[in-house]
Formats: sequence, C-alpha cells, structure tokens
Amino acid sequence: MLRSLVGSEMCIRDRSSSALPEALGANLRERLLLVGRKLVRVEFGRRIAMALTVSLIGLALVVAIDWLVELPLPVRTGVAAGLGSIIIILLLWALTALVTQRRDEETLALMVEEREPGFRSRLIASIQFARGKATVPGVEGRQMVERMVEDTETFARPLKLTSVVNTGPLRRALWLVLVLAGIALGAYFLGGSITEVLLRRAFLSDEPVPRATRVVWTSGGQRVGVGDTVTIEALVEGHAPQEGSLRIRYESGRRLRVVMERGDENRYRATLEDVQESFSFHVVIRDGKSDRESVIALPRPSVDAVKGRQIYPDYMKLPSSMHRPGEFLLYPGSKLSLRITGSQPLSGATVRLLGGGEEKVHEGAVDMKEPRVAEVALEVTEELSGFTIALEDSRGMVSKDTTVYRVDVLSDEAPAVRLVRPLRQRELVTSGARVLVGYEAEDRFGIETMVLKYRVGSKGREVSMQLSVPDGGGTKLTEVFDWELGGLDQPVQVGDDIEFWIEADDQNERTASGKSAVKVLRVVTPREKRNDLLSRVGDSLGRIGRATDDQERLNTVLSEWIRSQRHLPDETPIPEQKDPATRSE
Repeated sequence: MLRSLVGSEMCIRDRSSSALPEALGANLRERLLLVGRKLVRVEFGRRIAMALTVSLIGLALVVAIDWLVELPLPVRTGVAAGLGSIIIILLLWALTALVTQRRDEETLALMVEEREPGFRSRLIASIQFARGKATVPGVEGRQMVERMVEDTETFARPLKLTSVVNTGPLRRALWLVLVLAGIALGAYFLGGSITEVLLRRAFLSDEPVPRATRVVWTSGGQRVGVGDTVTIEALVEGHAPQEGSLRIRYESGRRLRVVMERGDENRYRATLEDVQESFSFHVVIRDGKSDRESVIALPRPSVDAVKGRQIYPDYMKLPSSMHRPGEFLLYPGSKLSLRITGSQPLSGATVRLLGGGEEKVHEGAVDMKEPRVAEVALEVTEELSGFTIALEDSRGMVSKDTTVYRVDVLSDEAPAVRLVRPLRQRELVTSGARVLVGYEAEDRFGIETMVLKYRVGSKGREVSMQLSVPDGGGTKLTEVFDWELGGLDQPVQVGDDIEFWIEADDQNERTASGKSAVKVLRVVTPREKRNDLLSRVGDSLGRIGRATDDQERLNTVLSEWIRSQRHLPDETPIPEQKDPATRSE
C-alpha cells in the first residue's frame, strides 16, 4: 500500500494538496550523505593503494633486475618512463573516483535497504518525500507521511548506516601496501649502501652497481674473419678469483660457456679457435657481470685472379704482353700493370714488392664500375723477385693471403763483342801498317753504336774511333775493315804497344757497354816484321810435313791389317786405330 502511495497517488497534485515540511527527513538525508562520502573515500583509498602497490613492486623489480644484470642508463631511463606513466595513469584513475563513485540519495537508500531489510522500503519512500519529489493530498495524508518518516528515523537511529560500504578491498589493498613497504624497508636497511646506490640508479643516477668484483672492460666489438682465432679479454676490479666464465650466444642460437683464466693485472682471457659465425657474449666473474658485447665474423677477401700486362721499354720496340702467376718473365725497365680480382667488393689493394732489401709498397686503385677489381702499376727493376697482394673489402676486412707471386727478371745483357782479326793476341806491325780488323757483335734487341778504342802504351791516353752501324742497328753484326796505323792521332815509334778493343752499346741505357778482349799491336821494324812472317811460314810448312808423315804411317798400318784379314774369321773386329792427327799432337 505504501509503494502505491509513493508511486502513484502521492504524485497527484491538485488544489487540495498540502506541502510537506522542509525539515522532513533531514536526519536521514544527512546520514545517507555520510554513507556516500565513505563510499567515495573507500574507493579512492583503494585505488591509491593500488598505485602504491604498483610503484613498490615496479621499483623493487627495477632494483632487483639492475642488481642482477646492471641495466645501462638508456634501459633504466625507458623503464622509469614506463613505470612513471603507469603510476600517473593509476593516480588519475584514483582521482576519477572522487567523481565517478558519487551516488544520489535514492541510490544510497536502496543500498542501505538491501543491507537492512527491516526498513521495508520506508527509507527510499522517506527520502523521496523529504526531497520534495512528491506532495500528498489532504491533511491526513500529510500526517501519515510525517509519521512514516518519524518511524523510519526511529528505526534507523541505532543503526550504523555507513557499515553498508564494503571496506574489505580497501583493507586488503592497505595490508598489501604495508607488507610491501615493510619488505622494502627491511631490504633497504639490510642492503645498506648497496640499496641506496640501486635506488639512485633507479632514479637515473650513473653510479656503478657496487660489487665485490666489477668487470670494467672487455674486448668486445671486434670484427674478425671467418675461421680466425679470437681472444676475448676482460679486466676486473676488486676481488679477482682464479677463473671466470665467458658465456657465448652464437648467431645460430647455439650457446657455449668457456672458462676464462686469470692472467696478470686481473686480466682474464679465453681463446676461441676457428670461429665460423658471429656471436654475442658477456663475462661473469664472481658477482661481476659485463654488458653484452658482440663479435662479428665476416669472410675475408681473397684474390680470385691476377693478370699482368708488361709494357716493354721503348727501345725494345715490342708490343705489350700478358702474364699470369707463374709466367711473370719480365725485363728491367718495363712496366707491369696488374689487374687484381677479389672475392668481394674492394675498398683498396696493396702490392708489396720483394727483393732488393728495401720493401716497396704500391697502392692500387679500385675500379668504380667493377668494385671487385683493383689495378696497380709497377716499375720492374733488376732486384725484383716477387710480390704479395693484400686486399681490403668494403666492410673493412683485410685479407690474410700470404701468397708470394714469383717474378723472374730477364736481364738485358750487354752486347757480346769478339775480335776475330787479327788472329793472334799479340801481333807485330810496322808504324805505317794497315791492320785487318774483324769483329762480331750480337745483342738480343739490337746494337746502336760500335766504337774501336785504343791507347799507345799501358798508360797512354784512351782514344775512340766510331765505327759504322747499319741504320736501325741490328741484332748481329759482322765486319772486317782496314785500320791504318799511320792515321792515328799520336805517332807511334818502334817498341810501342798499341792496345785496342771494340765496344758496343745497345739502346738500353741501364746496361753497360759490351767489350771485346784486348789485343796488342807491337810496333817493330820492317826487318823484324819480315822475320816474323818467315817464321810463321816455316811453322806452317813443318805442320804440313808432320801431317804427311802421319798419313803414310796410317796407310802402312791399314795395309797390314787388310792382309791379316785373309786368315781371320769374318767377325774378327777391326783393330782400333788412333787418329794420327791426335797422336801427332
């Protein structure tokens, strides 16, 4: 009946309706206001507690992780920014509770009635009448509403309406905050200075984590060649045990742990042989741990092909020729243009020349159109015995090829000159004689000049006489000419010795002149010359006579042997006879 009164009849307003007093239900409304405020405070407190919980847990995680792995500053900055953002969002969420958790009186009344069924809907009805949402007709209706409100107030007076607000979530959140805060305080006091440093690091201090052992340096960041031997080193401060640990993670995912042994000056070292792929690592020595470093393994460049083009000196008048390893037969004074092809794009090539004691280095130029190709121009000297090639690719890797490319330098010998006339080493001549001089000269690439040189006496002045050479020279010259002694620059006398020889030059300025043996002309009187000629004739006749005698003896021996053959079998061997000429000698 009361609900129908509130819901329908009391909503009817006419001229006979009476207004309810303004103070009606004021006590109930004030008490419901307290319920609403408590509801807001409880939710706001719960959300603040959640923000504190997240803050404490986040800070503890940052400190713990930083202690374990020593987070670098950029990482800590990112974590701090993320954690700060979460806390700000939670605080804003808590502030919204001040608005979103507000309830009107009717909603609060329903909450109370749900917890206290004894009100039997009188509380919500009283609040509605008290808020003036309805009037009642007549004095009797008004008196009935007033009595209902008074009864509701009397029923509510001993009750604690604020107890309808559930404070359980708030209490649990606060207990969690208190437990975490206690743990944090305990850790703070137990950790001492370490905890202080970790907290400062959490707030972006650049202080190092205090440890008994601290890894201050490692040999990371290396670029090595595939197949190389790699040595990882680490330097520590503080307590230095005998061994440490190198923990490797290869690019393929494979993991490896290698023992690092302590050396001098707290330096630890581990060697990895035949490295085939890139890897990252960190060093762990007692409680000290390094940042993760990396070693990049790259294939080293190598020489795929070498070609050389030899450009001969101009005097040789030869076209250029191509050469390959094992075929570098070169001439001094020529130029060798090397074309080197690498296994990958190059940034440079270096050729080191061998021979001569002094090392010479030539830098090559990389072909922009063909980055795998480099060209180097070399000057061929007589001391050159070979060369080595070092390559650097576009990634900075250097080759380790120690191949020596052999070079054989074919020296351009001086022209060969021989005096063929006079026949004797020492010839007798008169002061006005005409001497028959003959020579032979030969050079691989051609003779340019021929000179007859002489001097009178061993201490005389050397005089040169130019000899004729065919146009364009020649590789082989043979010449016989008369040399008139009467036309010499200085007169000769009986008893003088004229020393003479012939020199030849080719077109190569690097080679010395070719020189024949020295022969001597002795100036004598005409009589001494005639006696010399007669003596030479006698010697010739004597040799002819001895040869004739030897021939006769040979004929006699052969006749006797032929007659003996008539009484011997056919297979009897012919007796060996010595050459009579040899015997006579």
